[in-house]
Amino acid sequence: MAKALETRLRQTWWFVGIVAALSALLSNLVLRAAGMASPESLAQWLVYFFCLVGFWRCFDFLGWLVVLLVAPSSKLLDPPARRG
Repeated sequence: MAKALETRLRQTWWFVGIVAALSALLSNLVLRAAGMASPESLAQWLVYFFCLVGFWRCFDFLGWLVVLLVAPSSKLLDPPARRG
């Protein structure tokens, strides 16, 4: 199912960079607000990881939605070319 939703947008370096930076920044801000300035135990690292992945998926969807609303016929929304 995940491969069916894959687009060229997710393969562009600038989009992945923006999503990664925003996810890491927001995860750190949320964890600091929760009193976990730096993860020390395995449980805290898991909370950080799940927070990071959740924000990543959220920003990934929002970016896709923005491209869909701004330019619905953009090549970035096409599935990537098959190799092999």
